[in-house]
Amino acid sequence: MTVVAFAEKNKAASQIASILGEGEVERITVEGLPVYEFKWKGEEWLVMGLSGHIMNYDFPEQYNKWREVNPGVLLEVDPQKLVTRTDYAAAVKNLAKRANKIVLACDYDREGENIGFEAKTLAEEVTNVPIERARFSSLSPKEVKKAFESLIDPDYNMAMAAEARQILDLKMGAAFTRFVTLSVRERARTKDILSIGPCQTPTCGFVYEREKAIRAFQAKDFWKITAIFSAGSGKEREKEGEKEEGKERGTERRDFEGTHRAGNIHDKEKAAEIFKRLKGAKEGLVAKKTVKETKTSPPNPLNTTEFLKRASKFLGISPELALEVAEQLYLAGFTSYPRTETNKYADDFDFKSLVFDFARQKEYKPFAESILIAPIVPKNGEKDAHDHPPIHPIRAASRGEVSSAVNIPQAPAVYDLIARHFLANLMPAAIFEKTHLHLLVNEEPFDSSGTVLKDSGWLEVYPFENKKDKLLPFVEEGQKVGIKKLSNTKSKTSPPKKLTEAELLTLMDKNGIGTKATAPTHIETNKKRGYLETKGKTISILDTGFTLMDGLSLTVPILVKPEIRAKIEALIQEVEDGKKEFEAALDEGTALIKEMYAQLEANKKELTSNIAGTIKDEAALEDKKNYIGTCKVCGHVLRIVQTDSGRFVGCTGYPDCRNSYPLPKAGALTVLRSKECKKGGAAVLKVGNKYNWAVGIGPCFTCDLEKECYPPETVGPCPECDGNMFLINFKDTRFLGCTKRCGYTHSVPKTGKLTLLDKTCETCGWKLFRLKDGDRPEEEFCINRRCTEGRKYWKKPGKGAETRIKEKASVSRPAASSVAKPASSSATSSAASPEVTQAKRKTSELSAAGLKKSKLKT
Repeated sequence: MTVVAFAEKNKAASQIASILGEGEVERITVEGLPVYEFKWKGEEWLVMGLSGHIMNYDFPEQYNKWREVNPGVLLEVDPQKLVTRTDYAAAVKNLAKRANKIVLACDYDREGENIGFEAKTLAEEVTNVPIERARFSSLSPKEVKKAFESLIDPDYNMAMAAEARQILDLKMGAAFTRFVTLSVRERARTKDILSIGPCQTPTCGFVYEREKAIRAFQAKDFWKITAIFSAGSGKEREKEGEKEEGKERGTERRDFEGTHRAGNIHDKEKAAEIFKRLKGAKEGLVAKKTVKETKTSPPNPLNTTEFLKRASKFLGISPELALEVAEQLYLAGFTSYPRTETNKYADDFDFKSLVFDFARQKEYKPFAESILIAPIVPKNGEKDAHDHPPIHPIRAASRGEVSSAVNIPQAPAVYDLIARHFLANLMPAAIFEKTHLHLLVNEEPFDSSGTVLKDSGWLEVYPFENKKDKLLPFVEEGQKVGIKKLSNTKSKTSPPKKLTEAELLTLMDKNGIGTKATAPTHIETNKKRGYLETKGKTISILDTGFTLMDGLSLTVPILVKPEIRAKIEALIQEVEDGKKEFEAALDEGTALIKEMYAQLEANKKELTSNIAGTIKDEAALEDKKNYIGTCKVCGHVLRIVQTDSGRFVGCTGYPDCRNSYPLPKAGALTVLRSKECKKGGAAVLKVGNKYNWAVGIGPCFTCDLEKECYPPETVGPCPECDGNMFLINFKDTRFLGCTKRCGYTHSVPKTGKLTLLDKTCETCGWKLFRLKDGDRPEEEFCINRRCTEGRKYWKKPGKGAETRIKEKASVSRPAASSVAKPASSSATSSAASPEVTQAKRKTSELSAAGLKKSKLKT
């Protein structure tokens, strides 16, 4: 007789074959896949591992064209279950033809049962032999042999529950994702798919709600009055500064802190009034002392959710990775099956044999021995889901042994957590002594509390729970204590903290989002979609996720909230429990989904406007070249828009918001990020190298605040009027001009990089220049021709005849109104160079054009 067994994965098949075949196993291949052949109890056995699901649901081909099919139609269509792994399907049929009996040995949970039914469906296409089920919660030799010696019927209801979830999730995910994505694409250019999932979206919603609370938080001031007390006597307190702490009464700590009973005081005057009553106080009185012994029990046994929370909290491992590691530990025979809702051990669980095994392992020996000296009584939880026992170690192992068997770096740490949790669960409670002191300072009440760990109990084996003692000195009621310091400290209230992955798992479990097996997947899916990210142990929502959740919560909040998903999960559970027919559950679940879809359609305009606007905003923010600022009308983003007919500043909220501003028709535009318009312009732009333009105001050279916004960097006082000289640059020349436009100009070196320095000339007070011209050495000099130091520079050989100056008094200059035809001076005579003459001409043109100033840096 030939028996064929199908396990969920190859590693499990190998373990089962090794246990049943007692090492006498031959590895063969069928359709290119490994199969294990052996004899057990006089029968020929063939065991093959599947690859998880080898079949999956999808819509018929004609419904997969997004733009040709109304997304709502998908809710009326029955999807088809198709083979996705043809090699595995062929191997199942090949083996089924050889079998006299088939055994389904996949993982004992909803998905495992469904995977087994996929193999059953394929096998029944080629044979009608008996098909039975082997159920086990660990791959220990004892449990595997027991499972295969007591085969049962496959669980149709459990398999169909998984089937119902697959169909409902596909319908909702496909219809909603297509609707939202296509609707947003009508209003915003984006290639992104906005994924909506029945569990994925509420999971993201929890993080969105926390982020919204953080953003809406407004800090408030509060005051806290504290005192540092000293327990020594008056005489001892005087000596305290001279001797080391603890010399008078052993090594006992003397100082301790107390807080005024008013706590956080939000009224500044009230805090000041209390603090005034305390002023000058040197002593306090211990009015009452309360000492209470408390016990902290060990944690409940680990179910999947609790394990994932603790792996995240204590080891910093993501839920998805933690579950993967736990599954590999299970497949390697170190721990029990990791997907369980039970946190209560069966009455016949053999604790003693397992603890004896740990007593032989050096790392765990002292803890195991302490457990064995007394009757073993586990700390149990309240839930027995009748699926698997709590997650626990199957055998004791060293870190090295685990590391060599499971090729995942975190495997030893995860095994250690499971092992220590199991041992802690069998140890006595930890005992603490809690002390509370009620003190009076000038009749004002203060409190101080401290805790001492008297018996570590289970904490001895469980270092993850860090219980720090806050010690108090020994004092008695009626005793006076000194006051070293009194403080009235101002603080601010803190915003809510970001969610940790452990807290998110708790919310998902509490609200029925996902299952013990799928919860980590929903978190990871949100990360892959770009909605969530983790930093350390905290989880944050990204802009895309926040935008999507914000749009959905404003228009279809039922999608973000967990209530509908919880109802669907309840329907699926009813199918598993045999309380509801498969088809009835599909009909009810589809009706709930249609209810949400109707709200989605009814709110399409508002939803897509919100999301599309934010997508446009994000794109505009990333376009640093054209980003202008925030629209004061609607709050969206202003950016430069180029069209065939011109350019302007427009709002990403268009067409709902039509706010726009004109721009100059010619000249390259550069946004000056460091400039702010004092008249409220949205931004300041540089137009070519000519002038500045304030968006919404106009050219800066027509503004009466221009000089205030752009004060020139002056060189020194003008020799002809009370103005100041500043450097003017044009494309083909540069020179010094007067801020008062009196007509006086001054030549500067025509080539090289010219830099104005903070240093000043000791003779005339003008600022010095630095010149770097080609390969010539840098030089610093005064440029003033009327200064003796300046003349030294201009007289240097090689400066050219055009720069020579006449050492005679300057002639009288014309009035400031004659700007266009300035008279000559000692610095700029009628015999001046062509460059200087051209500079004067440009100054005149500048004034005529209405430009009050043109300051260009060298």
